[in-house]
Amino acid sequence: MLPEIKVILYATDLSVHAGHACRYAVYLAEKTDAEVHILHVAERLPADALDTLESYLGKFKDRKNFVDARLENAKQLLIERFDKFWDSLSEEERLLRSRIASLQVIESQPAETIIKYANEVNADMIVMGTHQKAPVQAFLGSISRRVLSTSKIPTLIIPIGYQPPP
Repeated sequence: MLPEIKVILYATDLSVHAGHACRYAVYLAEKTDAEVHILHVAERLPADALDTLESYLGKFKDRKNFVDARLENAKQLLIERFDKFWDSLSEEERLLRSRIASLQVIESQPAETIIKYANEVNADMIVMGTHQKAPVQAFLGSISRRVLSTSKIPTLIIPIGYQPPP
């Protein structure tokens, strides 16, 4: 029996090229009649970094305010990037926006949280982009590598710059 893909988790780092991998998540959702959950995990800042920021940024009266503002900024950026992503598609392809089931921004450890969230939404597949570095053997980023090596859920890694054949 062939596997069914009904839930896809698309994990994004919010990089400028993140939409590249999103195209694959949306394409797979269309072909498999799946829903897509979008997740960005902002890596938790160390306590000493927060102490330093608090001493320089008076408008953040405490850590909770800073963390909340940081996550809200990340969510706004995610929404802006996805609005641009949908605008870049044809009118027919924009209808696929209805496949987006959730959009979450969480502060935590990225690789572990991606896997945990994938399990929470019962994802059948994780789709992520990665940064392409000079040497071919080093093209996987550390987060992509950790997710790929520890997840029991099939994971599709899309290298930045990959162009499918015409």
